[in-house]
Amino acid sequence: MTALIWELYQTSHSSWLVSAAMLGVFGVSTAVSPWAGHVGDRHDRRAVVVISALLAAFGFLACAVLADLRLTLPLVAAMIAAASTQGALSAAVTGAVPNLVSEDELTGANSLTGAFKSAGFMLGPGIGGALLAVISAPGVFAFGGALLLISAGLVVGLRGNVSEARHDVHALGGRMDGYRHLWEDRWLRLLTVAWALVMFGIGPVIVAEVVLAHHFHVGSAGYGLIAVFWDGGGVVGALAGRALPRRLEHAAVAGGCAAIGIGFAVVGLTPVFWPVLLGMLVAGLFDAFGVVAAQNLIARRTPDRIRSRVSAALDAVVLGAMAASFGLSAPLVELLGPQGVYLAAAVMCAVATAMLVPTLGGIPALPGGPTVVRGVRTVRRSVRSLGRPQRLPRTPRRAIRAVRRQRTPR
Repeated sequence: MTALIWELYQTSHSSWLVSAAMLGVFGVSTAVSPWAGHVGDRHDRRAVVVISALLAAFGFLACAVLADLRLTLPLVAAMIAAASTQGALSAAVTGAVPNLVSEDELTGANSLTGAFKSAGFMLGPGIGGALLAVISAPGVFAFGGALLLISAGLVVGLRGNVSEARHDVHALGGRMDGYRHLWEDRWLRLLTVAWALVMFGIGPVIVAEVVLAHHFHVGSAGYGLIAVFWDGGGVVGALAGRALPRRLEHAAVAGGCAAIGIGFAVVGLTPVFWPVLLGMLVAGLFDAFGVVAAQNLIARRTPDRIRSRVSAALDAVVLGAMAASFGLSAPLVELLGPQGVYLAAAVMCAVATAMLVPTLGGIPALPGGPTVVRGVRTVRRSVRSLGRPQRLPRTPRRAIRAVRRQRTPR
């Protein structure tokens, strides 16, 4: 993504083109999210991860060729195709982790996996920015493709069962169950809206970063450093999150949003470049710390059989908000300037923090989530079908089985 943004801006000097490309990348990923999450719950998660990684790798290798030929629109199209596979990959990984460890080790496993996932997301832009000055954009795309091929090989050789035995087709439910669970659980609903607000502010920041580097006359090296300092803070914060006590998890989630806003405010107010790096360090550190805490809470509030769909739904809403914000990024950069965009993002983070403050005392998890809802709906359908005796022998039993299979998140 860093190579794509830099290449587009270098060839066009247009924040509008960068915004349009980001809108396409994240918009398509959001649109396919219901299928991306469902495939991880319905099929073998190992195969889902491997196939998704291979498709993305070949997409990035195609991007390398297109970037070298300076074919801008095909490059954006290839990037959109490659990025659309990542929803299934991420959702499948999230659903697979609890099947690789015992129940006693689940919290530690989720924390560690979340830490490295966050570190990967945050190291990527930093590595990309640093490599841009050495091997240019085509080399960065090829490097990313090679890493994905290696990751696919590692998952193929992974020991252990990454998927539970498949439930019967009625218990699996539908593609929208992840969204239903996010809506019906009050804490998850508030978290989703708050994170969507934060990401709505971060979308224009992504576009503004390259303009900010030009504003301070620091070139591609300075542009890379902006991401490196975010990444460095993210790695420290993500790994520190593993030792976070359970009683402080809600505070860490709310505090993470507040700290991101503080870091963005520093970037928006500084007259010189070096405080930009300090602000990004603070924002990255507490963002990752809060994400790990949130992942622990989500894992305990979500039944395993819908975990991939819940993960995909959360990513879709959050990344969908970012995709929508890319439509406003270019006019905001032109209207407010790059530093003004950071200040606007800081305001969005403050609003998100205020939404999460009431959850500091904790909110009980739903008993059973969407399983109960499906059971109730099935009973209602059976009542309405009393005039159709041919369906009575089957539908009530299905409703009873669905209610019995409910699991109460810890």
